[in-house]
Amino acid sequence: MQISVDVHNYMEVLVGHVLAEEHYIRQYSQEQLADLACLALSQIRPIYIRHDIDFLAALPETRLLTLKKRAETAVEAAESMILDDRRKNRDDVPVVMTQTHFDEDAELEWYEKPILRHPKPDV
Repeated sequence: MQISVDVHNYMEVLVGHVLAEEHYIRQYSQEQLADLACLALSQIRPIYIRHDIDFLAALPETRLLTLKKRAETAVEAAESMILDDRRKNRDDVPVVMTQTHFDEDAELEWYEKPILRHPKPDV
């Protein structure tokens, strides 16, 4: 099994449909469209599926409309980030960290929490 071939995020399809609209194709370069896709997909919950046809056959139309609206809203929000790109005309020099320090005791984000809870080993 190859996950990238057998399983995909259906929200990528919906965001792709939004970005394929003439408005976005005319206004943005391919690099900016890729940035828009990344920013938009980071805002919405993924829906992993194997086959589009099976997923769509079982999906109520109202739910599909909700998912399409979420994709449109996410792209619109991402567009505001592209238009207000802080990287343009920067006079400051970016800071490069040579050493990173992680706080091992910091609370995990909701998406970082493991699905299976294993007891911590005694140290």
